[in-house]
Amino acid sequence: MIRLSMKTVPVYIGWILTIFILAFPVHAETDSDGKWQFQIAPYAWLCGQKGDLATQPGLPAAEVDIDFYDDILGNINGSFSLIGEARKGRYGVVADIDYSDIEDDEATAGPFYSTLTTRTKSWIVSAAGLYRLIQEDQTFLDAVAGVRYWSVDSTLEFGAGILPATERSNHEDWVDPLIGIKGLLPLGTSKFFISGAFSMGGFGMGSDFMWDAMLNLGYQWTPMFSITVGYRYLDVDYDENDFLYDVSQQGLVFGLSWRF
Repeated sequence: MIRLSMKTVPVYIGWILTIFILAFPVHAETDSDGKWQFQIAPYAWLCGQKGDLATQPGLPAAEVDIDFYDDILGNINGSFSLIGEARKGRYGVVADIDYSDIEDDEATAGPFYSTLTTRTKSWIVSAAGLYRLIQEDQTFLDAVAGVRYWSVDSTLEFGAGILPATERSNHEDWVDPLIGIKGLLPLGTSKFFISGAFSMGGFGMGSDFMWDAMLNLGYQWTPMFSITVGYRYLDVDYDENDFLYDVSQQGLVFGLSWRF
């Protein structure tokens, strides 16, 4: 029997996405006109949050558990996400900006406090280069390599229990290297398609390790405009200077895309 752990899951996902796309008859071709192509894709990520968060020495780590399917609409204070891409021939660049403001008043407070409210504001900004490994018609597979910048503001409000009420805030930012793949596969001759992306990074240079996977079902309304619905899972483990951010975020993704 094969047993999966959170450390081995990203490896399996990366292989599955690669094999899934490579299983189709594609060739290493690129656009013959050599023109720049651009894509703008705003999206909404309704993500829950689960993990451990600590801001100051001497205070217990907060255990956060927000399910996206029944908690997130009441716990998310704000969210903004946008992808921009430019490509010419085999080469391209991509940027991904994601902001979220998530609050949880049912986090585990520990034995010394009666209640705990956590609030996490995070900016996740990725910039990477692209190299088109495979393309035939609308099917493609890209290699991705770049960096991801994290900016996390966390606030913990502990209600009075054995110890008096207290509030602690902390700001932390760091940069992770990242590598990955992304691709797209049309479903037959229909206007539907499957797109996916997988990346991993950190490797002890910023976070200890992070991985990010997304799979979408899309519909191509016109050659320039498409919509997608999918699922994204992001996991990061960062521990530095008494600050702990060992958190996973997952949930539904709804996106729009314009190509020009």
